[in-house]
Amino acid sequence: MKKNLLISSLKLLVFLTLIIPKAGFGQALTGTYSIPGSYSTISAAVTALNSNGVGAGGATFNVAAGYTETLTSTIVLTATGTQANPIVFQKSGVGANPVITSYTGSAAVANTATLPDGILALAGSDYVTIDGINFSENAANTTAATTMEYGIGLFKASGTDGARNNTIRNCVITLNRVNNTSWAQGYHGSIGITVNNTTYNAATTAITVTASTGSNSYNKFYTNTIQNCNAGITLNGFGDVSPFSLGDTLNDIGGIALSTGNTIINFGGGASAANPSLGIYAKDQWGLNISYNTVNNNNGSGVNHTVTLRGIYTSNSSPNSSININNNILSIKGGGTTSQVSVIEQNGGISGTNNTININNNTLTGCQYLTATTGVLYGIYNLGAAFNLNITGNIVDGISYSGSALTGTGTVYGIWNSAIVSNLRIRSNTVGNISRTGTSGGTTIGIYVSAAVVSGTISNNTIDTLTIAGTGTGGAIQGIQTAGTNVNCDSNTIFFLRITKSTGTGLIY
Repeated sequence: MKKNLLISSLKLLVFLTLIIPKAGFGQALTGTYSIPGSYSTISAAVTALNSNGVGAGGATFNVAAGYTETLTSTIVLTATGTQANPIVFQKSGVGANPVITSYTGSAAVANTATLPDGILALAGSDYVTIDGINFSENAANTTAATTMEYGIGLFKASGTDGARNNTIRNCVITLNRVNNTSWAQGYHGSIGITVNNTTYNAATTAITVTASTGSNSYNKFYTNTIQNCNAGITLNGFGDVSPFSLGDTLNDIGGIALSTGNTIINFGGGASAANPSLGIYAKDQWGLNISYNTVNNNNGSGVNHTVTLRGIYTSNSSPNSSININNNILSIKGGGTTSQVSVIEQNGGISGTNNTININNNTLTGCQYLTATTGVLYGIYNLGAAFNLNITGNIVDGISYSGSALTGTGTVYGIWNSAIVSNLRIRSNTVGNISRTGTSGGTTIGIYVSAAVVSGTISNNTIDTLTIAGTGTGGAIQGIQTAGTNVNCDSNTIFFLRITKSTGTGLIY
């Protein structure tokens, strides 16, 4: 009798071991799991990961196509993978991407909120892949207080534990542009994907990094669509000093081919917005790549931003390293009057360091600032010191500035470098079809180098069809303008510069 009871008990134990998930025994998660199935929700799977960790070979969570989940709070992943033991959340099956919908937020002002509202936070997690899952603002959230500050956030756990080697791809992130309030550490308003030098729950306090493992590095953002945010993708790193071993390194927005680029559309334009908006922002980054992305703040379904607006903006980046802003397609349309509009603006670099900035093969097309009275419009604008600055093969085509009933006095620049550069190369660019009108004068410059350089070359560029129309006096067009004594201009083609004001005169250089 006792023997039979013992055998029955052993059989029951084996049966329970087989049917209860490993997480139920506090064991590390390994293998493949389904959602719904192994776990009823993504939130439940993350809770299990945080409690039990990841075992040998890693853990993959297949989320069924068409699955939906509405949150009651931010999903916070604190578990971490490794190269050998990664964590993967991915769409499974044919059909629509799974959708995670936000809760109702409570962070009224982001610059004083230690805990900003977000949908998914990676808190010091490494080797996590999010593939083919959508993140959406709840339609009931219509105020800055209730909307999310971010869709996906990568944060640090400490000064020695950053978020590293993560990949976000094939996701659609849709937030609400009404959120335009400043972050204390980071950027402004609702952000599709943010990488921050803070913890997720102390977002007003910058972290001092004390080991290279404390950087947010080697993260990849590919083939995502981000829309209806105040900002698309923002990277805000640690302001490292020489020898620059503690800063965010080799983060990648867009990859090296059209097939991996992101689409960032219909951003900015929040009602009563007081802070800037942009597509991509990067501060304090080393070895940064921003390439093959499509950035358009209003493709017909957006709202033109009424204050400072940028397409791509990098700042305080890359001493002894490089920045690559290449092969992007941008269309930026301003809705302000006196504010700045820049399509690509680069303010990174520290004078005297061996850094290289590449702004190559980008296409700037259909850019407009039709409401401008005195606001300035920049196509490609570098104001960051650099050792090597290469601006080559770009197309700046189709800029329209101001209106016939407006003063329209702000300057329009196709390409402008205003920083001290040791080796400057502006080559094989096409700047054309820039038109402006207005009731007063204004200046249009195709290519402008205003700062002294050690060695500079402006060659094989084409400046084509720059025009000024309207009424009033003044106005000037300059094909190429340089300052300093060390810039060589050769083999450039400049033609069809016209001032057709109905009254007054203008100057053409």
